[in-house]
Amino acid sequence: MSLTRVMLEYVHPWPNHAGLFLARRNGGFARLGLDVDLVSDGYDRGGAPEVLARGECDVASLRLGHVLQSRTTGTPFVAVATLNQRQLGAVITTPDTGITRFADLEGNTIAVPPVPRLIHEVCQAVAADGGDADRVRFADPGNWEPDVRAVEQGLYDAVMNVRAWEPFQGNTPPEEVVILEFDSVGVAPHHSYFLSVRQDLLERNPEFVRAFLAGTERGYREAMDDEDAAVEAMSWPMCHVNPSVLRASLRSIRDSWFTPAGRWGQIQEHLVTTYTEWMESGGWLEEGSSIESLKGAWTNAFLP
Repeated sequence: MSLTRVMLEYVHPWPNHAGLFLARRNGGFARLGLDVDLVSDGYDRGGAPEVLARGECDVASLRLGHVLQSRTTGTPFVAVATLNQRQLGAVITTPDTGITRFADLEGNTIAVPPVPRLIHEVCQAVAADGGDADRVRFADPGNWEPDVRAVEQGLYDAVMNVRAWEPFQGNTPPEEVVILEFDSVGVAPHHSYFLSVRQDLLERNPEFVRAFLAGTERGYREAMDDEDAAVEAMSWPMCHVNPSVLRASLRSIRDSWFTPAGRWGQIQEHLVTTYTEWMESGGWLEEGSSIESLKGAWTNAFLP
């Protein structure tokens, strides 16, 4: 049985990876001859793009910008599936702040990672909702990624983070947390993460890619159909997290796994094209990449 190492996109696993962990837990990968190692780490050795480029993993979960940047290097990547059919970034707050829509951010302080693209996205959302983005106060949390607890503690009025994880870390009941989604105001819709491989691996061993995606697709279908099994699978790599938090996160994220037609992993051309155009227009593409970098950067040809 061959070892397959998958580098996840974040410093720890979370329920967006439930299909991967369930496919390993229930033997789905093993039946395809794959021994899958699901890896998370900090960024001091480089993130998932750097690890994939060095050949230290076979598959990595990447953002589109990283895939496009690789196309200008000697080790180009190819996105072979998407984990999410919609963007996961959102503004998170609590009922006590009185914020119920993007326009309500006027006069309030929101913690946003120090990334111009993210600050601009918040400003666009406020404007799209009829508010004045100039009246929003932005706070730089540095390397810290605050969650709903930072709002509960009065450090900020709102935070920008992932809509299916950070809302559920505090004392506010999951159903009461206020989550403002950028898709709701039509700002920068996109796929969040892509399962990606090096192009040389894809050319050398396409059957491995097909097998891995087949096992992953079945894992996500099982995670969608059997909530208890998905929570149990995630409780092994996340034994330090209350299962109720895993369940709330799973319920929030699973609607992003499939297209309206029920397809898992399918990359939508209009989403990758319009998001690349949006990033290029703002100057936020990774150095050296452009709209032309989309050529050959993604494919649905290996999906089951």
